[in-house]
Amino acid sequence: MDHLHQLNHRSGRSLNSVLSFFLAISLSAAMISCEKVLIKPDASDDPVSVFEEVWSFTEKHYSFFEYKNVDWHSIYNDYKPYVRDEMSPVELFDLCADMLYELKDGHVNLTSSFDRSRYWEWYLDSPDNFSYSLIERNYFRGNQRYVGPFRFLDMGDVTYVYYSSFANPITDNSLNILISNLKNKKGLIIDVRNNGGGSTVNAKKITSRFTGEKRLVGYNHVKTGPGYNDFRRHPVYIEPYDGERFTGDVIVLTNRRSYSATTYFTQYMNALPNVTFVGDTTGGGGGMPAFHDLPNGWLLRVSSSRFYSPDGINIESGIPPHISVDMSAESMAEGMDDILEKAIEILRSGNQ
Repeated sequence: MDHLHQLNHRSGRSLNSVLSFFLAISLSAAMISCEKVLIKPDASDDPVSVFEEVWSFTEKHYSFFEYKNVDWHSIYNDYKPYVRDEMSPVELFDLCADMLYELKDGHVNLTSSFDRSRYWEWYLDSPDNFSYSLIERNYFRGNQRYVGPFRFLDMGDVTYVYYSSFANPITDNSLNILISNLKNKKGLIIDVRNNGGGSTVNAKKITSRFTGEKRLVGYNHVKTGPGYNDFRRHPVYIEPYDGERFTGDVIVLTNRRSYSATTYFTQYMNALPNVTFVGDTTGGGGGMPAFHDLPNGWLLRVSSSRFYSPDGINIESGIPPHISVDMSAESMAEGMDDILEKAIEILRSGNQ
């Protein structure tokens, strides 16, 4: 199994601290509402049974085999010979994690009491294109306001808002305060760089404040059976908020760490004619997760849906910006964010 162990360095996995373990379990528990598939109480927890359970649940529920050109049966044949009854829990975990790593999907995880596997390379080879410290020290400078989960700065003719996570709840009151600040402004900048996702409900709630009409934003394909193409398509619409809205110019800032619900948000906003994206392609993560309790107490998560734009583009690999900008080391040394500066320039010139 030596050549398989060599794969471990790619996933950047190491034994977690006790604190990290409890954090991972808490996060997993919070997300189990998406889908929870219960195992039979008499399921065996020996290494062979656990391995088979990992492979078979993924086979039935994973949504991107064809999109990613993955032969899951061939991968089974590659890894199954290395399963042994006498292997330790860590050895079994590493083997299963390496097999799941072949999917190259940040929404695919295996969580145990001692580790959590994850595919990180969807952003590791891309530039950071964001520094909150730079924003705080050179733009906010203590003048930002905290309204609910938003940190926003009134720049005179332009308003800048940073939203760090779609897991942070949003109230109508928070959005009302934000929208009321936009009167007589040339536009709004919404920064969702390094936003790793959370709730698509929050994504819809924000988007509804920037449209005056009902809009089709895409199609959600939900798994309905074990076949690779057993999906049912559902159109997804954004309804305009029944209250104060802003239909002026909006620029959304993205980078590769704009993942999961943030990619959904980008797709929702992409359907609006008054929105422009500046920065880098989002990280993707277009499959809602399904969870499964394994017989030995581990938790398995896999992507189990697909989302397509109205013109049929799968968002799993990310959504490119309208205007691509990278942050340069020279500008950062001078305290400037090239992506934010480009957005300010566009709004002030009126050339969106």
